[in-house]
Amino acid sequence: MISHATLPSSLHPSIPLGGHGAAVIVFDPLHRFNVSRLAQTMLHFVFSKTAEDIDEATKITIRSIVVRSLLHVHIFRPQSWPSLLATLRSLPDYLFDKSRHKSIHRRIHSLILEDIDTFVWSMRKSNSSSLMVSSTTALATASTNITSAVQRLSTLLSCATILTSQSTTPLSFRPAIPTSWPQGQMVTRLAIRRVEVLKFAPAISIEEAEAERAHRWDVVQKGRFECWKVGAGVRDSEGFVYRIGQAGVEIEEVQGK
Repeated sequence: MISHATLPSSLHPSIPLGGHGAAVIVFDPLHRFNVSRLAQTMLHFVFSKTAEDIDEATKITIRSIVVRSLLHVHIFRPQSWPSLLATLRSLPDYLFDKSRHKSIHRRIHSLILEDIDTFVWSMRKSNSSSLMVSSTTALATASTNITSAVQRLSTLLSCATILTSQSTTPLSFRPAIPTSWPQGQMVTRLAIRRVEVLKFAPAISIEEAEAERAHRWDVVQKGRFECWKVGAGVRDSEGFVYRIGQAGVEIEEVQGK
């Protein structure tokens, strides 16, 4: 998504890339965002749009385009919930100050908040000994604060917003926070998990296990994941399977069309 958001619309008139030439804001509290991996994905995507026998000058141009596109990925790493909210509030001041970045003439494509549940444990802990404020009330207040801040920025910047988090339980597919969204807010919820590799059958022999091991490892190495919509009104099996490898992200199959 970030590759499509920040890359230009074309390499030159005969090679369309479908990029938006925009900027992206990423909040990465756990320092998981890998810029090198993003650059690798961008390079593979652009090279996949060109002929195999491109000359060295074109390769240099492609690398230059990727480097310039990476300048428009703005990464923030807040270390606490108050810091996260404060950074969201100050984001317009940062974005509209042309002396602080090179994206002043680009629109904001999306605001991405990774691992939004990172600070839930600390919020619960800080309120566990309080007689006045329960942890449920604290989460409800935090939820209102984050959804209000995100909604305000989405309206101001005319951008999409993406929040990611671990599910509260393996089967619920619901985040710990936000606990809810403002009434009337359109929200699309997606669940993502690695495609399960079947366990060895009960009472399997050592020889049979050894025979299956190579096949199972091959399945794991393919990096297969499934993504599907969750929530009210969603059709069963409405989603897709994709692979994450050295070459980037590839859609394998689409379900529920």
